[in-house]
Amino acid sequence: MRCDNCGNESPEGSRFCIKCGKEFGASSERITVCPHCGVQIAPGSLFCSACGKSIGAPQGEVNHGRTSQPPLSEPPTRPLTSNIALDVVLSVITCGIYWFFWQARQMRAINYLLGQERYSFWLWFFLTLITCGLYNIYYEYYMAQGIVEVQDLRGYPRSKDLPVLSLILTIIGLNIVTDAIQQNEINKIFGK
Repeated sequence: MRCDNCGNESPEGSRFCIKCGKEFGASSERITVCPHCGVQIAPGSLFCSACGKSIGAPQGEVNHGRTSQPPLSEPPTRPLTSNIALDVVLSVITCGIYWFFWQARQMRAINYLLGQERYSFWLWFFLTLITCGLYNIYYEYYMAQGIVEVQDLRGYPRSKDLPVLSLILTIIGLNIVTDAIQQNEINKIFGK
């Protein structure tokens, strides 16, 4: 039997594909229910259209090259949006110390919106420290890609130039401007 999912040949009479595990004869249009509110959702959805909570990718599916993580079921206890002007002023007044807190909050926000722990503050901190700031250039680009991915998942207008803009601004030393732009996009997603 040939699997219509991966194309692998399995022994005749098999109930499941021996390569990908997909059940033969199973309908791909199964009805899925949100674990939070019980509303029916489209197969493959990552967020519930009724309550907006993350449901994660269906078990075993791959989402943009990454295996799905369990959904983040509870909303964060700390706010993930912020006043951009206040963030900029506090970052300048504290000679950049507040900026680390701002970075951590942005990472928590994107992780929450993606439904997975993709961005790690401590990994970013240590690699940025070890590389004398060079890793931060890549990371700002990577964070912007995450924001664009969230915009796609949530159906918001896509800021397709955000990753490149973030990269350019960070290279020329305008990290604070990059973070202000990224925070603006995060605030839009949260409706602030």
